[in-house]
Amino acid sequence: MNSEEAAELCREAVMYMTGTGGYERRPDEAVRIFSRVADEGFSQGTFGLAEVLMVGYGVEQDQEAAKGLYEKGASMGHVESSFRLGMIHTGDYGFPADPAESYRNFLVAAEAGMLEAYAYVAEYSFNGYGTDRDMSAAFKWFLRSAEANDAVSMFKAGYMYEEGVGTEKDQEKASELFRSSAEAGLPEAQMKMADLSFSGKVPGGEEEAFKWYRMAADAGITAAKVSMGTMYYEGRGVPKDMEKAYEMYSCASEDGDPDASFLKGRMEIHGTGTDCDPEKGIRSMSKAAEQGSEEAKQLLEQLRRAQNTQFVRFDGDGE
Repeated sequence: MNSEEAAELCREAVMYMTGTGGYERRPDEAVRIFSRVADEGFSQGTFGLAEVLMVGYGVEQDQEAAKGLYEKGASMGHVESSFRLGMIHTGDYGFPADPAESYRNFLVAAEAGMLEAYAYVAEYSFNGYGTDRDMSAAFKWFLRSAEANDAVSMFKAGYMYEEGVGTEKDQEKASELFRSSAEAGLPEAQMKMADLSFSGKVPGGEEEAFKWYRMAADAGITAAKVSMGTMYYEGRGVPKDMEKAYEMYSCASEDGDPDASFLKGRMEIHGTGTDCDPEKGIRSMSKAAEQGSEEAKQLLEQLRRAQNTQFVRFDGDGE
């Protein structure tokens, strides 16, 4: 058996596992083929056999045996085996965590060009986990991962450019990476682009900021919902709309945001964007106080002293 034959047999085994390519799903046949290729000394077979043993697919599960096969494959230079060992040593697969071994194996895979390993090496280097903390190395690997279209790595490389961590400060490059990450769908990057647009640090102004806040809010970012509510309330980047402002504050209040609960309560007390309902407003204020809003706590104390909510007004409320 030569290497080409071994590779072809492993492809056939995968098709038996998945029932694709016109092959009937036969896990037992896949195991037989992987075993044959492994016995011939080819790392592809060793890795395939380790994969099925790890999950018990077509064979009795044996994770210890799988780990030994991954180690054998890695010693033969099989990159995917090194990556799997990196994952095993994270402690998430029933084995004790070994940060140093995890980092070492991820680094082997990354240096061999395995894209999935780049972000792991970057994170370990950034946090000093399993290796010495090295911001320059972290930046290098985050940037490589970003260039491989990983949205999270784009965001983190952008942060490092923005703060000058592990590299020279470069706001333009940071903004480019934040935008790419946001366009790839990362909510945190969408929030960042919204803040940059709102503050005028990137083109687009408040209208662009509102677009990004809406994307982040749709993805569940509570702070984005609060920002949208305020933009509707003040008519910034979007036409003033008190009902929509109230709706956004209500959504964020349900998420547990104390500022949103306070602003929602304030609108209920004065009938801004919703029916005037002081009792409901007081309940919202109480919720805000429980969530940690100091403003709400102070207001409730004022109300207790006044003993009549209708006399309490807020600057800027009402239309």
